Amino acid sequence: MSKRIGVTLGGASLLLLCAMGAAQAASLTARGNEPSWRVDISDERIAFGMLDGESVTLEPAPAPTVSNGISVYSATTDQGAFALVVADKVCIDTMSGMPHPKTAIVISGERKLVGCGGEPADLLRGEWRVEEIGGKAIIAGSEPSLAFEADGSIHGNGSCNRFFGTFTLTGEGLTVSQVGATMMACDQGLMDQEHRLLQAFKTVGRFDVGDDGGVRLVGHDGRVLVKLGK
Repeated sequence: MSKRIGVTLGGASLLLLCAMGAAQAASLTARGNEPSWRVDISDERIAFGMLDGESVTLEPAPAPTVSNGISVYSATTDQGAFALVVADKVCIDTMSGMPHPKTAIVISGERKLVGCGGEPADLLRGEWRVEEIGGKAIIAGSEPSLAFEADGSIHGNGSCNRFFGTFTLTGEGLTVSQVGATMMACDQGLMDQEHRLLQAFKTVGRFDVGDDGGVRLVGHDGRVLVKLGK
Protein backbone atom coordinates (compact mmCIF):
# COMPACT_ATOMS: atom_id res chain seq x y z
CA MET A 1 0.00 0.00 0.00
CA SER A 2 1.40 3.42 -0.92
CA LYS A 3 1.15 6.74 0.89
CA ARG A 4 1.58 10.37 -0.21
CA ILE A 5 3.83 12.66 1.82
CA GLY A 6 4.23 16.39 1.18
CA VAL A 7 7.55 18.03 2.04
CA THR A 8 9.23 21.32 1.24
CA LEU A 9 12.90 21.61 0.22
CA GLY A 10 14.38 25.03 -0.46
CA GLY A 11 10.93 26.53 -0.93
CA ALA A 12 9.83 23.86 -3.43
CA SER A 13 6.94 21.64 -2.42
CA LEU A 14 7.27 17.98 -3.30
CA LEU A 15 4.54 15.36 -3.22
CA LEU A 16 6.20 11.97 -2.80
CA LEU A 17 4.55 8.63 -3.41
CA CYS A 18 5.98 6.34 -0.74
CA ALA A 19 5.96 2.57 -0.84
CA MET A 20 8.21 -0.27 0.17
CA GLY A 21 10.66 -0.17 -2.75
CA ALA A 22 13.52 -2.35 -3.87
CA ALA A 23 16.44 0.03 -3.24
CA GLN A 24 18.77 -0.69 -0.34
CA ALA A 25 19.35 1.60 2.64
CA ALA A 26 22.71 3.34 2.91
CA SER A 27 24.51 4.05 6.20
CA LEU A 28 23.87 7.66 7.20
CA THR A 29 23.45 9.80 10.30
CA ALA A 30 21.34 12.95 10.30
CA ARG A 31 20.70 15.47 13.07
CA GLY A 32 18.49 18.46 13.74
CA ASN A 33 18.19 21.25 16.29
CA GLU A 34 15.44 22.97 18.27
CA PRO A 35 14.27 20.40 19.19
CA SER A 36 17.38 18.21 19.16
CA TRP A 37 17.05 14.89 17.30
CA ARG A 38 19.12 12.25 15.55
CA VAL A 39 18.42 9.44 13.11
CA ASP A 40 20.79 6.62 12.16
CA ILE A 41 20.16 4.67 8.96
CA SER A 42 21.75 1.35 8.09
CA ASP A 43 20.85 -1.69 6.03
CA GLU A 44 19.54 -3.34 9.20
CA ARG A 45 17.51 -0.61 10.90
CA ILE A 46 16.48 3.02 11.22
CA ALA A 47 16.78 4.46 14.73
CA PHE A 48 15.26 7.87 15.45
CA GLY A 49 15.50 9.60 18.81
CA MET A 50 14.85 13.00 20.34
CA LEU A 51 16.42 14.67 23.35
CA ASP A 52 13.01 14.68 25.06
CA GLY A 53 12.93 10.87 24.94
CA GLU A 54 10.70 10.18 21.93
CA SER A 55 12.15 7.38 19.81
CA VAL A 56 11.25 5.16 16.89
CA THR A 57 13.15 2.09 15.74
CA LEU A 58 12.38 0.34 12.46
CA GLU A 59 13.97 -3.08 12.31
CA PRO A 60 14.39 -4.40 9.71
CA ALA A 61 14.76 -1.09 7.90
CA PRO A 62 12.19 -0.46 5.18
CA ALA A 63 13.73 -0.21 1.73
CA PRO A 64 13.50 3.34 0.39
CA THR A 65 11.84 4.57 -2.74
CA VAL A 66 14.35 6.66 -4.68
CA SER A 67 13.70 9.34 -7.28
CA ASN A 68 15.73 12.35 -8.44
CA GLY A 69 18.17 12.17 -5.56
CA ILE A 70 15.44 11.83 -2.92
CA SER A 71 15.08 8.68 -0.81
CA VAL A 72 11.91 8.10 1.20
CA TYR A 73 11.57 5.53 3.98
CA SER A 74 8.08 5.00 5.39
CA ALA A 75 6.41 2.71 7.91
CA THR A 76 3.58 2.51 10.41
CA THR A 77 4.63 2.09 14.04
CA ASP A 78 2.83 1.81 17.39
CA GLN A 79 3.09 5.62 17.59
CA GLY A 80 1.55 6.07 14.15
CA ALA A 81 2.88 6.92 10.69
CA PHE A 82 6.62 7.53 10.35
CA ALA A 83 8.55 8.74 7.31
CA LEU A 84 12.13 9.80 6.66
CA VAL A 85 13.07 11.81 3.58
CA VAL A 86 16.76 12.14 2.62
CA ALA A 87 17.59 14.47 -0.27
CA ASP A 88 20.87 15.18 -2.08
CA LYS A 89 20.61 18.87 -1.22
CA VAL A 90 23.22 20.83 0.74
CA CYS A 91 22.00 21.59 4.25
CA ILE A 92 23.45 24.19 6.64
CA ASP A 93 23.42 23.21 10.31
CA THR A 94 21.40 25.88 12.14
CA MET A 95 23.67 25.81 15.20
CA SER A 96 27.20 25.51 13.78
CA GLY A 97 26.72 26.88 10.24
CA MET A 98 28.50 23.78 8.90
CA PRO A 99 27.39 22.59 5.43
CA HIS A 100 26.34 18.95 5.04
CA PRO A 101 25.74 17.09 1.77
CA LYS A 102 22.19 15.96 2.53
CA THR A 103 18.94 17.38 3.86
CA ALA A 104 16.86 15.07 6.09
CA ILE A 105 13.21 15.43 7.04
CA VAL A 106 11.55 13.27 9.69
CA ILE A 107 7.77 13.07 9.78
CA SER A 108 6.50 11.38 12.94
CA GLY A 109 2.78 11.68 13.52
CA GLU A 110 1.94 15.38 13.26
CA ARG A 111 5.56 16.46 13.76
CA LYS A 112 7.87 17.45 10.87
CA LEU A 113 11.57 17.95 11.66
CA VAL A 114 14.25 19.22 9.27
CA GLY A 115 17.96 18.58 9.72
CA CYS A 116 21.25 17.75 8.03
CA GLY A 117 22.90 14.46 7.15
CA GLY A 118 26.15 13.08 5.82
CA GLU A 119 29.75 14.11 6.37
CA PRO A 120 30.79 17.72 5.60
CA ALA A 121 34.16 16.43 4.35
CA ASP A 122 32.35 14.78 1.42
CA LEU A 123 31.62 18.27 0.07
CA LEU A 124 35.34 19.08 0.00
CA ARG A 125 36.95 15.91 -1.30
CA GLY A 126 38.40 15.89 -4.78
CA GLU A 127 40.34 18.36 -6.91
CA TRP A 128 39.17 21.95 -7.40
CA ARG A 129 40.17 24.82 -9.65
CA VAL A 130 41.03 28.04 -7.83
CA GLU A 131 38.80 30.67 -9.46
CA GLU A 132 39.29 33.68 -7.19
CA ILE A 133 41.67 34.69 -4.41
CA GLY A 134 40.54 37.47 -2.11
CA GLY A 135 37.79 38.42 -4.54
CA LYS A 136 40.20 38.77 -7.49
CA ALA A 137 40.03 36.51 -10.54
CA ILE A 138 43.13 34.46 -11.24
CA ILE A 139 45.62 35.45 -13.92
CA ALA A 140 44.56 34.28 -17.37
CA GLY A 141 46.34 31.09 -18.36
CA SER A 142 47.36 30.18 -14.80
CA GLU A 143 45.97 27.01 -13.27
CA PRO A 144 46.08 27.12 -9.46
CA SER A 145 44.32 24.16 -7.88
CA LEU A 146 43.51 22.60 -4.52
CA ALA A 147 42.68 18.99 -3.66
CA PHE A 148 41.28 17.65 -0.37
CA GLU A 149 42.05 13.99 0.35
CA ALA A 150 40.27 11.50 2.61
CA ASP A 151 43.35 11.21 4.87
CA GLY A 152 43.16 14.89 5.83
CA SER A 153 45.88 16.07 3.47
CA ILE A 154 45.74 18.79 0.82
CA HIS A 155 47.87 19.42 -2.25
CA GLY A 156 47.74 21.48 -5.38
CA ASN A 157 49.32 23.95 -7.74
CA GLY A 158 49.85 27.36 -6.16
CA SER A 159 50.29 29.07 -9.58
CA CYS A 160 53.98 28.30 -9.93
CA ASN A 161 54.91 25.71 -7.29
CA ARG A 162 53.29 22.56 -5.98
CA PHE A 163 52.13 22.83 -2.37
CA PHE A 164 51.02 20.36 0.29
CA GLY A 165 49.59 20.47 3.80
CA THR A 166 46.77 19.27 6.02
CA PHE A 167 43.23 20.30 6.84
CA THR A 168 41.11 19.78 9.94
CA LEU A 169 37.33 19.78 9.91
CA THR A 170 35.48 20.00 13.24
CA GLY A 171 32.07 21.11 14.44
CA GLU A 172 33.56 24.60 14.80
CA GLY A 173 34.86 24.94 11.25
CA LEU A 174 37.73 24.27 8.84
CA THR A 175 41.44 25.01 9.30
CA VAL A 176 44.37 24.52 6.93
CA SER A 177 47.85 24.01 8.39
CA GLN A 178 51.39 22.72 7.85
CA VAL A 179 51.47 24.12 4.32
CA GLY A 180 54.75 23.77 2.43
CA ALA A 181 55.71 24.26 -1.21
CA THR A 182 58.45 23.66 -3.74
CA MET A 183 60.84 26.54 -4.51
CA MET A 184 60.67 27.21 -8.26
CA ALA A 185 60.77 30.78 -9.56
CA CYS A 186 58.19 32.09 -12.06
CA ASP A 187 57.01 35.42 -13.46
CA GLN A 188 56.41 37.93 -10.68
CA GLY A 189 52.66 38.04 -11.28
CA LEU A 190 52.35 34.29 -10.75
CA MET A 191 54.58 34.43 -7.69
CA ASP A 192 52.43 37.18 -6.18
CA GLN A 193 49.24 35.22 -6.90
CA GLU A 194 50.72 32.11 -5.30
CA HIS A 195 51.75 34.11 -2.25
CA ARG A 196 48.19 35.42 -1.83
CA LEU A 197 46.82 31.89 -2.05
CA LEU A 198 49.20 30.41 0.50
CA GLN A 199 48.64 33.34 2.84
CA ALA A 200 44.85 32.91 2.53
CA PHE A 201 45.12 29.34 3.80
CA LYS A 202 46.46 30.65 7.12
CA THR A 203 43.24 32.46 8.01
CA VAL A 204 40.61 29.96 6.80
CA GLY A 205 37.97 29.44 9.49
CA ARG A 206 35.17 27.63 7.68
CA PHE A 207 33.77 26.82 4.25
CA ASP A 208 30.47 27.09 2.49
CA VAL A 209 28.97 25.82 -0.76
CA GLY A 210 27.50 28.05 -3.44
CA ASP A 211 24.38 27.42 -5.48
CA ASP A 212 26.66 26.32 -8.34
CA GLY A 213 28.21 23.59 -6.18
CA GLY A 214 31.49 25.45 -5.82
CA VAL A 215 33.29 25.70 -2.48
CA ARG A 216 34.28 28.96 -0.82
CA LEU A 217 36.95 29.10 1.87
CA VAL A 218 35.89 31.75 4.37
CA GLY A 219 37.97 33.64 6.91
CA HIS A 220 37.19 34.20 10.58
CA ASP A 221 35.93 37.68 9.67
CA GLY A 222 33.43 36.29 7.14
CA ARG A 223 35.34 37.32 4.02
CA VAL A 224 35.56 34.84 1.13
CA LEU A 225 39.28 34.09 0.85
CA VAL A 226 39.33 31.53 -1.96
CA LYS A 227 36.63 30.51 -4.42
CA LEU A 228 36.88 26.99 -5.84
CA GLY A 229 35.10 25.36 -8.77
CA LYS A 230 35.19 22.02 -10.55
